[in-house]
Amino acid sequence: MSVPERKTFTKGSVIFKEGESGREAYLLQKGKVRIFKTVSGKRITIGIVQPGQVFGELALLDNGGRMGAAVVEEDALCLVMSKASIDHMMNEAPAGLATLVHSLLGTMRVMGDELAQSKAELEELRKN
Repeated sequence: MSVPERKTFTKGSVIFKEGESGREAYLLQKGKVRIFKTVSGKRITIGIVQPGQVFGELALLDNGGRMGAAVVEEDALCLVMSKASIDHMMNEAPAGLATLVHSLLGTMRVMGDELAQSKAELEELRKN
């Protein structure tokens, strides 16, 4: 298993885009990262990543596209974890855990879509 590398990102940097395939996950050590989905052409925030939190892992675990985009809000320092290291951790996990994780991931993807859609609809209602 490889040692995670450290990577810095400046404010405004796009770490990944919604729908892209995932090759890396990130553990935020410093800074702040906004996760958003695009709904009807508008950026809808679905989360703010704070130091100590991991992001970008869903696409590695279920081989789906990135659920949202990640943009740096405050200069960030991240530990970068490769797909191979995530796969290694999952292969070493107790039997049955992968099934549980994949079930949770499916639920998270649906909830993320529903959250973004609901926030977009609320924003439209507030305008009217």
